[in-house]
Amino acid sequence: MTRSKDKRDVYYRKAKEEGYRARSAYKLLQLDDEFQIFEEARVVVDLCAAPGSWSQVASQLLRATGEVRDSYVIAIDLQEIAPIPGVRTLQGDITQEGTLNHVLRLLDGRKADVVLSDGAPDVTGLHDLDEYVQYELLRAALRFCGAVLRDGGTFVAKIFRGYESAFLYAQVRSLFREVYIGETSFEPKFESRKALLSVEVSI
Repeated sequence: MTRSKDKRDVYYRKAKEEGYRARSAYKLLQLDDEFQIFEEARVVVDLCAAPGSWSQVASQLLRATGEVRDSYVIAIDLQEIAPIPGVRTLQGDITQEGTLNHVLRLLDGRKADVVLSDGAPDVTGLHDLDEYVQYELLRAALRFCGAVLRDGGTFVAKIFRGYESAFLYAQVRSLFREVYIGETSFEPKFESRKALLSVEVSI
């Protein structure tokens, strides 16, 4: 067993013990420790949310602020998401305009302080296809940001390093004032929003 697999297993067990649905919860908790993502957040939209670990973290941290009444999370995924306290779940395809319109109706004029996207395709073993689908999910998430994320808000996403990474980074940098990719910081000219990209090895 490799050290990497050992670490994954440790976080898997820890997630089970602490009630999180996936070990990816700790990735978001670590990002929040570093960037205080939820410090002033009230409304969060979580894309590709199943099984719901990031929504669990978001709901937990929103409740920790004490502003429970006006705080909520909207979680969207193709799969049905089991209920989570403080989270409104929606089964839908984020690449479809109808799903975005449904979320806009739920927001009822409000803007999201944070948009999350931990999306990854069901791996087929065909590298180019898997990479294409993952990038399409990220592009759909960026379209959501344009429609629902407030000025000064934060976008957090997972991205796999691959052939089109540089092009996608350029897309993100054109939309956000600050972009943090792993250890690297960029400061583009546009908007007042911030993007945090968690870069992982290629699919």
